[in-house]
Amino acid sequence: MANSIVASLANTIGAAESVLRVAATGHDKKLFFKVVFTLYFLAALGRVVSGAAVAYAALCIFCLYMFAQSTDLFDQLPSWVPIGRDSLGSAPDTT
Repeated sequence: MANSIVASLANTIGAAESVLRVAATGHDKKLFFKVVFTLYFLAALGRVVSGAAVAYAALCIFCLYMFAQSTDLFDQLPSWVPIGRDSLGSAPDTT
């Protein structure tokens, strides 16, 4: 179980690095502005709320996500709700 958690975390970090690398090149303007807006939003949030409160809220959201995944609640969502890496516009993983 620990190996799968670490593998999932490494996969998520790798995907985030890939998206940020593409955004940094500036070739995809829409993605670039999404990243800029997200970083600006996080900076503004950091001015208003302490880092500990943001970290606690992120932990709560992560726990709710893990609970929803373990109880198969995602299978009951409507088809228009984006879920997973495919919802970010990346190509599906064929490996």
